[in-house]
Amino acid sequence: MNLILDMRQSDRKDLIEACIKLYAQELKISKKKFTLAVFSKKGLAKNEALNGVAMKLTDNLYGIDLDSSLRMEKLIEVIAHEMVHIKQFVMGDLKYEGRSFYWHGKKVIRSKINYYDHPWEIEAWSKEKVLASKIFKIWVKAESIHHGKYKRNKI
Repeated sequence: MNLILDMRQSDRKDLIEACIKLYAQELKISKKKFTLAVFSKKGLAKNEALNGVAMKLTDNLYGIDLDSSLRMEKLIEVIAHEMVHIKQFVMGDLKYEGRSFYWHGKKVIRSKINYYDHPWEIEAWSKEKVLASKIFKIWVKAESIHHGKYKRNKI
């Protein structure tokens, strides 16, 4: 996987990169040959009612747009959700041609199914929290080590 991050804030950029790399490893797509371009978009949630969106741009080129105003905790979850969609595209589970969507080769008429009942969304929602928890565990461990040093120094 080749990763391109297009955003300004370096601390946020570092977090996004770390999340994507861990999630790609967990989803077993880190060694696949594709490029993922990730963009921070101002007003995505406000204007389009989306926290994030994953898309296939061309063969072996995929994109994720993330709303630039997301809080860190929500950002971690949204990246996890969108990375599941990237895995679905890369592995060929989810395809779209024009307005037609295909899940494991079968056409799915999205307008006849509630958003939360789309099979690709069921998978993304089910894996989102599990993936995000791996980042949260690393975060909590780092904070406890950091705070533990302060506690020891005060004694």
